[in-house]
Amino acid sequence: MNKKASRLLIAGLVLILTCYVITEVKAGPLDTVAVKVTVTPSISVSVTEDALTLESVAAGSATVSASAVTITNNGSGVDETYSLSLSNPSGWTASQTAPGVETYVLNAAFSNVVGGIIWSETNHALFTSAVVCSASKFAGDQTGVGVPYNATRKLWFQFKAPTATTVGIEQDIVVTVTAQVS
Repeated sequence: MNKKASRLLIAGLVLILTCYVITEVKAGPLDTVAVKVTVTPSISVSVTEDALTLESVAAGSATVSASAVTITNNGSGVDETYSLSLSNPSGWTASQTAPGVETYVLNAAFSNVVGGIIWSETNHALFTSAVVCSASKFAGDQTGVGVPYNATRKLWFQFKAPTATTVGIEQDIVVTVTAQVS
């Protein structure tokens, strides 16, 4: 056999033995790692309407909104409970008991229909500090408590005008709906 052929034969045998040895290699011991993660839910609420107009109201009289605003739990899958508050317009002050001179009452209630709401300042009056919804607070035939993800609530308003006022222009009372995890 010539030198070239013998080298080729040796190289082939080395290659075959290497492949055999490699296929016979066993895997070493295994270990694992547990990847732990907590997803923090996002809390979010959406008010469909940007404004609600009550039209002109006589001093000392009351009116109820002709339509409700739609409040939606649009967070990331958790039940939410709402809190409601308002911001006074220039020249007026909110009351939780009764209207007076330059003092008004704005009541709010969650309900599918306005007809079933029994309005009372004790349960429905909004104020400048946030008040958490409960089974009675801001409740009609719905509540702002434990609102499921993607669920909607209808929020109605009753406005009791100041008994006397020097403010003769349209006022904006901003109502804030705040969500928290139930």
